[in-house]
Amino acid sequence: MIAAASLLVLLLVLAGCGEDASVGSTPNGDCEDNILPGDRIVRSRADADALEKEGKCNYTIAGDLEITRLDLALFEGLNQLSAIDGNLTIHDNEELKNFEGLNDLASVGGDVTIRDNDELVDIEGLSFLSAIGGHFSVSHNDKLTTIDGLIKLNAVGGNARIDNNNQLANIDGLFGLTTVGGNFTIAFNPSLELIEDLSNLSSVGGDFVIEDNLALTALEDVSSLKEVGGSLRIGRNAALDMVEDVSSLTDIGQDLSIYSNPRLTSIIGLANLSRVGGNLNIYNNEKLTTLA
Repeated sequence: MIAAASLLVLLLVLAGCGEDASVGSTPNGDCEDNILPGDRIVRSRADADALEKEGKCNYTIAGDLEITRLDLALFEGLNQLSAIDGNLTIHDNEELKNFEGLNDLASVGGDVTIRDNDELVDIEGLSFLSAIGGHFSVSHNDKLTTIDGLIKLNAVGGNARIDNNNQLANIDGLFGLTTVGGNFTIAFNPSLELIEDLSNLSSVGGDFVIEDNLALTALEDVSSLKEVGGSLRIGRNAALDMVEDVSSLTDIGQDLSIYSNPRLTSIIGLANLSRVGGNLNIYNNEKLTTLA
């Protein structure tokens, strides 16, 4: 009787394992692409687990995904999520330090917004993200020090904005970025010392704005930027002393404004600029004595 009972238990276990292995998979074991309809909200680990169970092996969310008010420091869910057709919003998570659970996410068709996450220190969880169809915003994350997790991001269809991140020291994580379809704004990041290694950025469709970064000393190695469709504005950067290696920039569709940078001594990086479609505004740069 004991042997028979043991055999029955073993058969049940094997049957269960066989059922789990086939969920979300083709007969040869490959993942099936699943599309989950509608918008989804994740407020807890239980929400994430339920979403993973529904999505199975590999899945796309057809609507928006909102991650908010988590009581977790480390978010490890949603490892099978590969795409979001709508918007991704990660906001108002008071304890969240990182969200490694999104490391399979490759594309977002709408906007990506990361804001008001008080303890967030990095965004390594987006290390596979390569394309954003809409706007991209990283703002008001008081302890964010790096955006290195964005190393594969190469295209933003709308505006890109990085602002009001008090401890952000660099934006090296945007090394792979090649195009911004709308405005590209870097502003009010008081710990940002260098804007460098945007060497693959080739075009900004709207305005390129670098303003109110109090510790910023240099804009350098933006060597592939050829065109700014709107205006280029560099202003109120109290420590900025040079603009260099923007040597490929030849065309600005609207205004060029460089103003109120009290330590600026050189804009040699703009030496190859051949056309400004609007006004040329260079003023209140006390130490700038030449445009050469």
